[in-house]
Amino acid sequence: MRKLEQVLNYSFKNEGLLRQAFTHSSCKQSTSVLDCETYERLEFFGDSVVSFLTAEFLFLKYGRENEGMLSKKKSAIVSGTVLAGVARQLKLHSYLIAAKEVDKKNPALLADVFEALIGAVYLDAGIEKCREILAEFLFSKEQDILQSEIFQNPKTLLNEKIQELGLGAPLYEALDEWGEIHKRKFKMAVSANGKQLGKGIGLSKKEAEQNAAKEALKALKIVFL
Repeated sequence: MRKLEQVLNYSFKNEGLLRQAFTHSSCKQSTSVLDCETYERLEFFGDSVVSFLTAEFLFLKYGRENEGMLSKKKSAIVSGTVLAGVARQLKLHSYLIAAKEVDKKNPALLADVFEALIGAVYLDAGIEKCREILAEFLFSKEQDILQSEIFQNPKTLLNEKIQELGLGAPLYEALDEWGEIHKRKFKMAVSANGKQLGKGIGLSKKEAEQNAAKEALKALKIVFL
């Protein structure tokens, strides 16, 4: 992992933390590594570090924006899709210690491993080094992220958040339609795991779905403006 340390411009004092950040739970299937510590605890911790530093970055950069817009931007920047992209850039899959059947390029796994790496950096070096790494590899992409579909499209952002919560994929359903042919209105609802999250009305089913997704994001405390 010396190459990764060079890319990060940091050498770990506790190499066990670095190894743990890349150790998948499937390693326990091997009798030679029954005592291995896996990345899950570091991922849990690193998730909070990434979230906090992203909130700090946005709060300091956008001094006049309200909580809703800051929340929307933060959700896009720390989304699984974005973090997986950073992990691919750093080639984190090539350092992952896992059983052969594990898909090391799985986006969700890559995002988790990136968060575990940040958790490990925090424990080994403190928050300032985490801030430097995120500034170089994540915050530098902010404008591209905020121009991407994940930020511009509420359905895409909702799909991200629903999957992060482990609720599968959102389901859209037509509730009603009315009006003259050229002035038709549609009412759609979106649900996840059997629970309705939002409703929306639009001049097309697509527009109604977008508005339903916006309401669902509000229900999840993520304001899409």
